[in-house]
Order: sequence, then structure tokens, then C-alpha cells
Amino acid sequence: MRMLDTQVLVHMQSGRRPAPIQGAIASVAAKEFLIAYGNKSDRERYYPSPAMSWRHSPVVLADAASIARHVARRKSAERLIIDFPDQKETVIEFSNRTFAKIINDRRLDAFDAAIAGLAREEQRGLRSRFSFLVEHSVQCFALEEQALAFGLDILAELLTSHAPKANFLNTLRDTLILGIAVKHGIPLQTEDKLLGKLAAARFGVNLFNEGEDIIVDFGTAASTFRPPRLESKGYIHRGWRIATDARSGAG
Repeated sequence: MRMLDTQVLVHMQSGRRPAPIQGAIASVAAKEFLIAYGNKSDRERYYPSPAMSWRHSPVVLADAASIARHVARRKSAERLIIDFPDQKETVIEFSNRTFAKIINDRRLDAFDAAIAGLAREEQRGLRSRFSFLVEHSVQCFALEEQALAFGLDILAELLTSHAPKANFLNTLRDTLILGIAVKHGIPLQTEDKLLGKLAAARFGVNLFNEGEDIIVDFGTAASTFRPPRLESKGYIHRGWRIATDARSGAG
């Protein structure tokens, strides 16, 4: 099995890379691929639920009822909350377990219901992307507390020697994807050479080239690294406060 970074998956869907065989995806990368993230760090564009299906959510664009459903789904979505004092913002990662569940359960109906409030043309494009994951049996691994801790340790290391991307959230999500790969010990296929070099330095992993991509092969490296212990009410990580809120979640 190999975990696919977001841009690699985009290339695969467009035919610029071979289709995945025994592919895996981090829930953070899945949300990037499925364009769930918006412009705000504490909001996403839509919120799926395994309890939803197409018949429960007719396509009505931006009327009062659809807006109310959107707000209700956001309120009930499970979340991981990260406070970054230096960034003066709170980052909320919504619905990672739920995205993993509907992808792994091949729930196109639940995905259709989640995106029903978007423009019809965008719905078609996103549905094609979700169907690509289903047709190629791509397995999704959710961001959860331990993977988040790995990711934030990687982020802290990166920031000691490199500036973040212009959009800090893109750098954060890159490291969270790597954190999920580390946690599960699954090789990561990525175009991001900096991320690969950082993983090699941090975990002593093997790197090798495959066309335009690099493969970060963790092997047993993840078993030699332990993130900070997580407490039930959250913990302080190098000045960043992390908390969890399960809400209804994916069960």
C-alpha cells in the first residue's frame, strides 16, 4: 500500500500518472482533493455525514433551508481544534473520521447529499473525484490525535529552518498528511521534496525517486518516534493548544 499526496492524486485522476493500485489517502489530502476546505481556518465548504443520503437532501442552492442544514451539519461535525497564538487564529479540522468512513464505505449517496448546496457544475466535478476514489478502492486514513501530534512535531521542525508557504494552512496540511503516513507507517508518494527531506532527517527513512515524485518509505521508523502524550482535555504543544470534540462524528 502507498499513501498518495494530494497533487499526485490529481495527476492520477487526470491521467498524468498511472492509476493507483492499493492506494491510500490521508483524510486531510482527501479533503483537499474533494475541495472541502474553504478560505477560513475555522470553516469548511461542506460537512458530510454517514446518516445523509441523496433523498434526504434535495438540490436547492442557497435557499434558507439549505443554509440551515449546512449550519446544523457544521455544528454536529466532529472536530480537532488547534490554537496557534503566533498565527492569531484557531484552526478547526472538521469531519476527518466522517470523510474516511464515507470513502471507505463507498458512500457516494452521502457525498452527493453533502455537496448538494454547491453549484451544479461543481457538484459534477466533485462527484467525479469521489467516484475516482471509489472505483480505484483508495483507502482513507483519518486524522486523529496521535497523527495530529506527529504532524505538529514535523511542523515545528520545519519552521526552525524554513518559512511556511504564503498560506500557512497549506504548510500545516502538508505536515498533517505526513503525520498520518508516519503514524500508520505507510510509504508516502509526493512531489514535495522538502517534505521528503524533512522526513528523512527526522525519522531516518528511505527516500527514492519515481518519475517526478519521491517515495518516503517509513518502514519501521514510525515505531521509534513518539509524539507528546495526549490528555483527554487537550494538551499544550510548543505553545499550540490542541483539543478534540467528537460531536456525533462517524461512529
